[in-house]
Amino acid sequence: MGKTLNLGKLFGIQFRLHFTWFIIFALVTGLLVYPNYTQWLYWVIGIVASLLFFASVVAHELAHSLVGRANGIPIVSITLFIFGGVAQMTREATRPGAELKMAIAGPVCSLLIGGFFGLLSLIPRIPEPIAMMIYWLAIMNGILAAFNLIPGFPLDGGRVFRSILWYFSGNYSRSSRIATRVGQGFGYLFILGGILIMFLHPFDLTWFDGIWIAFIGWFLESAASASYRQIRRQEALSSMPAVEVVTSDRPTVPSDIDVN
Repeated sequence: MGKTLNLGKLFGIQFRLHFTWFIIFALVTGLLVYPNYTQWLYWVIGIVASLLFFASVVAHELAHSLVGRANGIPIVSITLFIFGGVAQMTREATRPGAELKMAIAGPVCSLLIGGFFGLLSLIPRIPEPIAMMIYWLAIMNGILAAFNLIPGFPLDGGRVFRSILWYFSGNYSRSSRIATRVGQGFGYLFILGGILIMFLHPFDLTWFDGIWIAFIGWFLESAASASYRQIRRQEALSSMPAVEVVTSDRPTVPSDIDVN
């Protein structure tokens, strides 16, 4: 992930901030404040809303991590970056049921958080700026859950899809290849959709929306491609005899050398 800032540990899991997180934090806050840039109250609400949203992302990743760890999947760190958060595992799941539970935990957590903010938004007589912040948090957590359920690896939905294929086929490698190919396909669709939005502006979307969607598509395709290459390397190593992996060019020390 490159340069990161350590934030400390929670439940034994290291939390980090990638430098790109500050970019998305500034963008989200600016969009929330627009067009009330001269009013300090909106800046306070915008910053609080951004922090609460990224706290929701942390909760999403923490749900993955805790459920994964309970199912024998070691999680060493969670990093927040421009596209959200990512949990670093030392190894993948060894059972389809374990991967399914870990993958679905994040979207379920986001839906629960979104529902909580949705209920808060129903409370009467809340000042309008605060009510809008609560409503926005409810919507964004719903979107976070829905986006992550797209059935393309390495998104949560892609892991759910792979676990189902793995369960019925019994073939982890083949299930992984299919899930990563689907992930690449969704990445290309996002890129194409972003380009079309930049030129056609449907549903009052702007060129900036198009660039952002295309950028997300590029990230999805890149992450899926990297996952596919890793799977191919694992397959190659698993089929290679140990004698071909261990080097035979070892230095030898004559028996008559005194090491004292």
